[in-house]
Parts: sequence; C-alpha cells; structure tokens
Amino acid sequence: SSLSSLFSPLLCLLSALQFAVAARLLFLLPDRMKHFSLPRGGCGLLLCCFMWAAAAPPGAMAAKKTYLIGGIFKNSSLQSASYAAFNFAIEQLRLRSDSGDRLAGPASFSWFGPLGGRRDRYEAAVEFVENPEDSFQISSAICRLVSRGVLAIFGPAHYKTLPMVQSMTDNLAVLYLTNSFVDQLQPDRIVHRRQKTSSGGGAGRASGGGGSSSGRGGSRVHGKFLIRLKPVITQALIAIIDHENWERFFFLYDSQSALLRLRELFEAYNNRDATISADIRDLTDNSDRSAAAATVLNYIDKKSKETLKRVFLDVSDQELQRKLFAEIRSIRSSRFNYHYLIMGSDMNELNMTSFRHGGVNITGFSLLNASNPKFRRFRDEFWSQEERLRRWPTKFDNLQGVVPLSAALMLDGMEALVRAHEQLPAVRQTRRQADDCLPTLTPAYPAASLSGAIKSARHGTGAGFEGLTGWVEFNRTGYRDRFRVQVFEAGVKSELLPISEWSRDGGFRITRSKLRKKGLRLNFSNRTRVVTSILSEPFLMLRGNTSFDGTPLVGNERFTGFCADFIKQLARKIGFDYVIKPVADGNFGDDSNNGTWNGMIGELYRQEADIAVAPLTITSKREKAVDFSTPYMEVGLSVMFLRPTKAESDRFGFMKPLSMEIWMCIAFAYLGVSVVLFVVSRFSPYEWYMSQESGGPPGRVINDFSIFNSLWFALSAFMQQGGDISPRSLSGRIVGSVWWFFTLIIVSSYTANLAAFLTVERMSTPIQSYEDLAKQTKIKYGVVNSGSSKDFFRESTSQDFRRMWQFMEANPNVFVDTIQEGVNRVLNSNNDYAFLLESTMNEYYSQQNCRTMKVGGNLESGRGYGIATPSGSDLRDPINLNVLQLKEKGDISALQTKWWYEKQGSCPNQEKDDAKKNSAQSLELQSVAGLFYILVAGTAFGVVLSLLEFGYRCALLAKRKKRSFREVARDMLILSTRGRLTVECPHESSDLIDGGASRRFLK
Repeated sequence: SSLSSLFSPLLCLLSALQFAVAARLLFLLPDRMKHFSLPRGGCGLLLCCFMWAAAAPPGAMAAKKTYLIGGIFKNSSLQSASYAAFNFAIEQLRLRSDSGDRLAGPASFSWFGPLGGRRDRYEAAVEFVENPEDSFQISSAICRLVSRGVLAIFGPAHYKTLPMVQSMTDNLAVLYLTNSFVDQLQPDRIVHRRQKTSSGGGAGRASGGGGSSSGRGGSRVHGKFLIRLKPVITQALIAIIDHENWERFFFLYDSQSALLRLRELFEAYNNRDATISADIRDLTDNSDRSAAAATVLNYIDKKSKETLKRVFLDVSDQELQRKLFAEIRSIRSSRFNYHYLIMGSDMNELNMTSFRHGGVNITGFSLLNASNPKFRRFRDEFWSQEERLRRWPTKFDNLQGVVPLSAALMLDGMEALVRAHEQLPAVRQTRRQADDCLPTLTPAYPAASLSGAIKSARHGTGAGFEGLTGWVEFNRTGYRDRFRVQVFEAGVKSELLPISEWSRDGGFRITRSKLRKKGLRLNFSNRTRVVTSILSEPFLMLRGNTSFDGTPLVGNERFTGFCADFIKQLARKIGFDYVIKPVADGNFGDDSNNGTWNGMIGELYRQEADIAVAPLTITSKREKAVDFSTPYMEVGLSVMFLRPTKAESDRFGFMKPLSMEIWMCIAFAYLGVSVVLFVVSRFSPYEWYMSQESGGPPGRVINDFSIFNSLWFALSAFMQQGGDISPRSLSGRIVGSVWWFFTLIIVSSYTANLAAFLTVERMSTPIQSYEDLAKQTKIKYGVVNSGSSKDFFRESTSQDFRRMWQFMEANPNVFVDTIQEGVNRVLNSNNDYAFLLESTMNEYYSQQNCRTMKVGGNLESGRGYGIATPSGSDLRDPINLNVLQLKEKGDISALQTKWWYEKQGSCPNQEKDDAKKNSAQSLELQSVAGLFYILVAGTAFGVVLSLLEFGYRCALLAKRKKRSFREVARDMLILSTRGRLTVECPHESSDLIDGGASRRFLK
C-alpha cells in the first residue's frame, strides 16, 4: 500500500510528460516529415499510436492475470438466486477478458467496464457448507479458499458466526463481502430489561425511545475486511413512522434477522423524544404455518381496540409469505382498519399480484429501481438464457422475470470488487498450502489496499457507481452509504405504486401524491348530502308533480320506492340531511377505455355525489373506484322470458298420468294373464269338479275358468271389483295373487298421478335454463348495455357464458339501455327474446305484469346490491353499521315485501305455480318395470306348478290303477282339452277326478 502511494505520483507525472511530448510533435512533426517519403496519412497514424501509448495507464500493456474470487454457499443453494448471480457475474467477467473490446459485445453490461486499465481474468472458487450458522464449517471453508489464493470471498454471515468471520478475515487479511443483515449483538436482547411477556407462546412486548437505556450489552464490530452489501434502512423506516405518526404496532417475524432489524429500530429511538412500542409475535412457534398466520391475525383483530391497526411484517420464508398474504386478503370487513408495513423483503421481489390493484393498505421498501435501463438490461439477460434458468429452483418459478434482491446485491458487490481491484497495481498472487491457514503468514494479496479502495468510494472520486441497487458506495466501516430507498404504498382503492423516496442527504421526499388523501373526512352534520340514484321500478320512481290534495311536490317528496324509503331510514338513524338526484346519464357505472367512469360510479368518483343508493351491484372493478357497504340485498343473474299461454284441454287427458308405453304393456299383461289362468286351470286337476246341479246331465265334469271367465276375472280384479268365481287350485291362486298385486300398484300410482294432471294445467316453454339459451341461436338474449351484467359475461371464463357473450357481441341489437326497455322487449316478443337481469328485478316485473316469468335458476350467485360512497368518505362506516342493523332487524326484508308484493303485486306467486307444473310428470316404464317382472315370474311359476301337478296326479293314478303312465296321461289330457269326460258310472269315473278310495276308473 505504501509503495503504491509512493509510485502513483511518479506514474502520473510520467503520463503528463508523454502527453506534452505528443502535443509538441503534433505541431512539429508535419514539417519534419516532409523530407521522408511516408504515404499520405501515415503521419497521423503514427501520432495516433503514440497518443494511445501515452494515454494508456501504466500496466495496460501488461499480460493478463487470472484471479480467483471465492464464494461460500449452502448445499441447497445450488439453484439459488445468489449462486446464479455469482456464476453469471463470473461468466460476464470471463467474456470481457476474452473479448478484444473492453466490453464483451452485446452480452456485457456497463457495470463491468470500463473498470480500469487492465483486463484481468477472473475465475470462481466455490465452497459449499451444510449449515451457514456453523462457525466450524464457515471457518473451514474460508481456510480452503484462502489456501487457493482467492482475491476476495462472497459468503453468508450470521450473528453466531460473525465474531469468527471478523477475526479470521482480519488476521488472514482477506476481503469478505456478504449480503446478509449481520451484527454481533444477540437478537434475544431486543426486548432487554423492559420486556413484558404477554399471552401466547413466542409473544412479547418491547418499547424503545425516550432516552432510556437500551441495554445493548455490546458494541457493533465493523471489521477491517468485512463489506456489507445490503444497506441498513432503519433511518428510512423511522422516516415512515414519523410521517405516519405511528407509536404502537404489531411485529410479526419468522427469523432472528428480523429481530435484529427491530432492535436497530429501537436503538435509533433511544436518543429521540418519541417513544414506540411493539407487540411481538413469532410465526414459527406453530408447525402449521397457515394456522399460525390465521391465529396471529385473529389475535390482532380481537386484541387491538384502535381504529387503525398497524402491522409490521418481517417474513423471509416464501411459503409463509404466501399463506400470510392469503389470510390478509380474506380479512374483507376490516381491511380499512389495517395498515401493513413490509420489512426485510424488497417489494420488487415479493409476489404482490393480489395487491397490485389495491384492496388493502400496504407500505414497503425497495432498493431496486425497475425504471433504470441498466436494471432492465440485466433482468432481460439474466432470464433469457436457458442455462441460467436451469439454475433456478422450482420454488422461484413464479418469480420468472423478477430480479431478487440477493442477486442484485451479488452483482453490485462483484462490480465494486472488480472496480477497486483494477484501479490498483497488479501484484503477483501466492498460492498457499491447505494447512497454511494461519494468521502469522503473509497475506496472498494486499487486501488492505483492496478494502481501502472499496471503502474510499465517494462522490466525485470515480470509485462510486450506479448499480442495480442504486448508488453503491461504502463508508470506512464497510456499510453502504448514500443509497436511496423507494417507498411503495397501496391503498384499499389505489394501486401499488412508488409514492416517495428516502436518502440520507435528501431525507423523506414525496414523489407521487397519494390517491387516498388524509384529512378529508368531513363532519357529516354540517352539510346536505347528494344522493344519486337511478329511476328503476320498484327502487326509485317519480310520484308526479302534485300530491293527492293538489299540493305541489318538491325535493325528495317527488320520489317513491324502495330506495326512497331505505335512504330515509338511514338518514334518520345516522343523522344527516340529503337530497335525491337521479343520475344524469341514466347509467349504473362502467369504466371506458380511457379510464373514466360514467353513471353513478362516475359521479361518486368525481365527488359530484356523496352516496349512491340504487340497485348497484358490488363488483371488484367498481370497488377500485368507490367504497361499498355490506350488501343489503343478495341477487343473482336470471333469465326473463315470456310466460306461455294456457294449453288447450285434452279429451283424453285422463290417460296422461301413465305413458302410452305403460298402457300398452298393461293391455298385453291383461291378455297374457287371462290366457295363462285359462291354461293353468285346464291343466290343474283341482279346478275340475262334478256337476251337482239338479236336473243336469249325469256324469258331467265342469271347469269354471273358460277363456271368457278368465278374461272376466282378470278385468274385475284390475277394476278393483270382486268376481263370482275364484281359482280352486294352488297354481291358479298364485297367478291370481300376482295379478292382484300388479293391479294394486298400477291403480294406486295412476290415482296419485291423475290428481296432479287434472288439477294442474301444464305450460311448457322453449327453454328451461340458461344452458338451453347457450345451446341455441333461434331465441336471442341480451343485457343492459352499461352495467355489471355485461361485465360479468365479458370477463367470465365459463364455456357457456363465453359462448353467450360471443353471441351477444355478434348481435349488438340484443343490448338495451334500461331495464324497462328490456322488459318491454320481452313482452312484445313472440317467444324469440330473453332478457338477462338480476333476480330481484325479474321477480318484481313477473309480479307486476303477470306475462313474464323467471326461467330456471340463477346463472351465478354471490352478487349483492350495496350502497356506494366515495373512497375515504366519512359516511362509509356509519352506513355499513346501520345497514347491518337494518338487516338484522328485518327492516330491509319488510321494505322488499312492501314494494315487491304489497304495493305492486297483482298476480299470485307464479314461481310456486311453475314449480307445481314442473313437478307433475308422466310415469315412465322404468318406474314400474319391476311390477311386470313380478307378474311374468308369477305366471311362469304358476304354469310350471300346473305341469308338476299334472304329472304327479298321472303318476299316482297309474300306480293305483296298475295302468301305464302314458295311458293315464292320455286320458287326463283328453279331459283337459275337451273339457268333459262321459262315463257309464259316475261313481267310478270320479276316481280320476278326485282320487277317492272307493271309485274306479272305467275303460
């Protein structure tokens, strides 16, 4: 270092002399060279070469040297942002060295050139450790890198390993650069002597300021060769706290580094008059991170009684961040009362997509300037090459295109190192042995000069530079100096944007006016409020110019309807005067392509009105412009269609309870059972008996079940009437029983369904639901041209709704300007137009004109009407509270009944009638097929049993009469087919009939 300071003035003097000689030759050489035969221009070429040699700094012509730059990374960091950025920087330096130009073509960047007079070559020397918090592993890695003769080391630092790192780097004289937030003090001293333990594990309360002792328990150790790449933004945080006048807040953290940052904040308040206090909550106490986030936020919601709850979030784990942000999004009712401040993470590297357009009050910091061209070039190059992407872990896939802060700090640190190194004279490196890691050995490179060159960076000296994280400059203690911090903020109704900037020299400076201003909450008792609404039955209607007694109507008395009564109740409960003013353009509110709003939303947005009380649907797009109350009425999109006319009476309507298919099956079943009963009775000997009537022919055998008697028996059973004959045999009785059971179920089902068909006149429509609309093109359908219904179809991702929107977009004439126009179009249509509107309006008009009806269910649910106010209005909270009270008391339901059914309702409840009509349906064959199965099975069983009886009787008689089975069966068959058997002696012939012991069969 002393030799460099001694020879540097001499080298500068030598360069000055070279320039002087070159300048003198510039005037003298042309006259002298005319005596030589040099070609034209040769003199100028010679002078240019001489000037280049004079302008080149000493060492420019020296040979390239190769220097090792060490890196210590965790084993799991092979695909981390820091490791990828480290390799990226080495590759860019290698390209610069291999290129003939000072910059390596399009693949190089301004932070690597021009950096000095040399174009040295740099290579990577990497060591991996299992645990970066283990001092032994870190010290071993440092020793191995020092033994390889590294120029400097990029590595992690933890409060546990910091004393060892500082000691080793000081004794070994090796430069150590880290992007970790490090300090030697213990993080558990954050709550020091004033700690008060509160309920719940991992919780505590701490305060600082007021000049009280902080209980530091130690002093900060800087280290001669320790360079901290990440700036300490405590002063920027203090500026925000002072600007917002925050004295108490909740602090949620998940790492020891977070406690270190909080301790820095408390220490900064020790010498100030202000006092701050924090309720500290550890999010790592619960193994379930999602449950921990929900529990802590629920605790804050119940614990704090303040109007505005301030929550500081210092969470580094990405999965916990995602779950925490999901819980924050779910807090809808209290979102106005929360303000979150992000600490420890850069806003440009967080996944803030859910809050990109507002929805919650958030403030955060960023060192990355996305508008910087250098930053954009690095981002594009860093993400453009596939080999870079392969180094990225899966958990960072959703951040593709985003530059993590750790990667940007690594690039800035590499540039600072190379800039400082190439401004120093080249020195030969020495390589050590693996066991030479001892503090008594001579350093491999004069690190004191290198460290001094980095720390001496100041504005105007050329050592400082504009990096990816702003101005890069280090003070004599190795901390970042003169850096700038961007402050981002998102409100409930404002997008996430940079609104201010903090720097040590300029302090806190507002760069963009906030969309949600403070101090605009007006006293609502001192002026008359303008209530905007829309003329739409039954919400708001005009009475006329005079009352019943001829008195002219003025002011709010000119209006009547649901909204007129509703706002009257709210004004009486809250206590403010108002005037109702219908919206000028007759629209609900939609944003045009240039970002302006029309309708009621536009009047609120331009502060031309104070309240909007109307059938105004709450949507996310509208909530970005205005504030909505709790929904006072739940609605959903529905289909309005023309009610069909009454169908003509059918003369044979009594047959409709059963389908024609069933009637035909019953007829075939009737004929089949009659024939089976006739056959069974013929084959069963128990159905035959001797005629005993007086005067009858002697010896006549009779069977009652002739074909006509069988038909009569089956018909009388079907008609639920008794017959004069009944089966005598077991097989005949089985057939009759299953027929009785069949007729019982059929007749009962017919009787039950007949009542509905005789008392209800069914009316059918061409469509039954919105799915039917989407599948056809004959019936046209449309919505109001400016409203939430149109936005719903335009932004929907459902296949049916997208198809419906494409149909409406291709036929612009289906859109209407007002709801009344759409209803009139349905009334004047010939069943060829359907109107899509909110279900409440559909029900109202169906009650009023009795000619329209609601078809099917709602297209979508979860929508609601709300009262809108300008963003930040003083009426928002009182209106929200009183709407809830009116809903709980049933006052809103009473108003709806009054204006939907009592005032205008002239029709019965058609919806219930439609339900009854649709409930009466013809029975299908599948519903009664089991009856036919039982009938077939029973009749088949009867036939089989009859054959068994025939065979059994024949076998018994053959054995008894000592005749052959064939002969007996023949006689029995003759008897069964002819119906009678004439014998000479009736007493003997009866053996064949009833099997008496005294009777004999005669041949």
